Amino acid sequence: MRRLLVAAVVAAVLLAGCGDDDDTETAGTATTAHADGHDHGTGGGEPTCEPSGTSLEIVASDTRFDKDCLAVPAGDLFTITYRNNDSLPHSLVFLRTHTSNETLFEGADVFTGPRTVTVNGPALEAGNYAFHCTVHPAIMKGSFIVK
Repeated sequence: MRRLLVAAVVAAVLLAGCGDDDDTETAGTATTAHADGHDHGTGGGEPTCEPSGTSLEIVASDTRFDKDCLAVPAGDLFTITYRNNDSLPHSLVFLRTHTSNETLFEGADVFTGPRTVTVNGPALEAGNYAFHCTVHPAIMKGSFIVK
């Protein structure tokens, strides 16, 4: 009788997880929806944002970027409109990796907001790169995808 009761409890728990909820999260492929409309998987793998043109925008507010992934087509020149809404100094730099000393290009020198700057980016080879604020690199950072 005890085994039957344990089996029934286990079956009930398993069946509860198989409900027809409208949840889009599945085991091993959890995703996070971001304000930029991109899906930046939470599994620790490669960033998944895709290029949607050659004009990018990013905003610094409350010592955070509004996007954690930017993407451009490989081999194309592009522009970045960078708005600093904070009264704190911020910058925008693009690197091979967050720990790299090799800068791909400066997105914006350190400046205090509120202020907006637009910079031109070079045509780059396909690859996964990084961007961050040089003043707050640990908390203001993201992936830069060239595809």
